[in-house]
Amino acid sequence: MSTYVVGDLHGQISLLQDLMASVSFDRTQDRLIASGDVIDRGADVGELLLFLYEGFREGWFLPVLGNHEETFLRFQAGEILPYYTDPSFGGEATLRAFEMLGRSLGRELQEWLSSWPLAWSSQTAIVVHASLPPVPGSRFGDLALCPTRRFSSGLSHECLELRPPDLFPSWDGRLVVSGHTIVRKAGFWSDSIALVDTGAYRTGVLSALCLETGTFHRIAGVPS
Repeated sequence: MSTYVVGDLHGQISLLQDLMASVSFDRTQDRLIASGDVIDRGADVGELLLFLYEGFREGWFLPVLGNHEETFLRFQAGEILPYYTDPSFGGEATLRAFEMLGRSLGRELQEWLSSWPLAWSSQTAIVVHASLPPVPGSRFGDLALCPTRRFSSGLSHECLELRPPDLFPSWDGRLVVSGHTIVRKAGFWSDSIALVDTGAYRTGVLSALCLETGTFHRIAGVPS
């Protein structure tokens, strides 16, 4: 069994399926973890969500919440968030997708999104969208702080928004794997932090890390 952590997808279903094929992904044995930001920006958000929802129910896909999912849920709950529909943020792609999905299926998928955890963890690794929140007075982060630590506005979780240089390794030595920060090439930001977001929605390069082997995989194509 292999566990792959893939970077921010933003609707790029074709790139994801190409990447899965390139690693000979076995849906009966392997697992795929998305590091958040599955929605927004790309043209195929609806198709991607349906594909991953099927994978979730079959047991091979595991989601982690990203800042784009968090913002979408807040927007749908009625918060005034003008930036969500700004082209640079890309929320219109998701809103159109949910309109096409219909009320019943759209509600089911929104409830699923609202259940996504802030992090996934095992004995050796932690997957979080941006970074573990720092332990005060130290250079380490702590998974247990993710649910409680928010920015001063009181709205957004720190673990969904932090960027370099504010990335923090786990105090217990587990590898931290994050998306959110776009890098030219997926790899290790430090000995205990790996970054896998290569900006697929604009670069056409989608990357993933195999947790068991420590190998980074990538596929290049045309973003939708």
